[in-house]
Amino acid sequence: MNRLLTRLPFLLILLAFTINARADDRWETLRAINWVENPTNHTRIGRFGELGPYQFRPTTWRMHTKRPFSQAAQREAADEVAVIHYEWIKQSLENAGVDANPFNIAMAWNSGVGNVLRGKVPSVAYNYAERVTNLVHTFKQNTMAANASAQPVQPKASLAKAVVTFAVLHNTPKFEILVPEDPVEPVVYTDHEPAPVEPSHRFTFTTTATLTPRFSVLPGLLN
Repeated sequence: MNRLLTRLPFLLILLAFTINARADDRWETLRAINWVENPTNHTRIGRFGELGPYQFRPTTWRMHTKRPFSQAAQREAADEVAVIHYEWIKQSLENAGVDANPFNIAMAWNSGVGNVLRGKVPSVAYNYAERVTNLVHTFKQNTMAANASAQPVQPKASLAKAVVTFAVLHNTPKFEILVPEDPVEPVVYTDHEPAPVEPSHRFTFTTTATLTPRFSVLPGLLN
């Protein structure tokens, strides 16, 4: 009973992973396996012949590649085989009707797919899967926090200090003043020719000069 209570928080986390499983679990699961298997990425061969970041054994390495086993210590080659091995485990579990979540994949990575399918997983493999799953959860939380902090903060709308802005047009409007033309007087035509109209001319003469009058006496007025 005590053992069940101590594992209850972990089982709840595992259930959350099963419900919210995503397509990018592979990268996080492989990273967690690397941290559990070989966190320092040393290149020494283990006592069981394991080598590289994912501690591949020669038999597992030869299942997926014809590269020399010595390349298991090289990161690029190890990552390539790790992806292939991950997909092989995932497909094997799914074909057997077993949920291919990070916990089950980690158990199969440590103890073999056959033991997981038969339900005969040693306690060391179970603990191994717990550590991997906890790391996957941590990686996901860190990724979500980083994405949330990277998003720009939208300013809150407020009318406390309203600011009115106007857009300036690049093409200013143009106005035209239309002057109406002089009205045209209608002309009426009749059977009789119209009488000629004498033109009348009016002149207005304005000057600022001073005129001096001159007078003269007519000769007839002197008799």
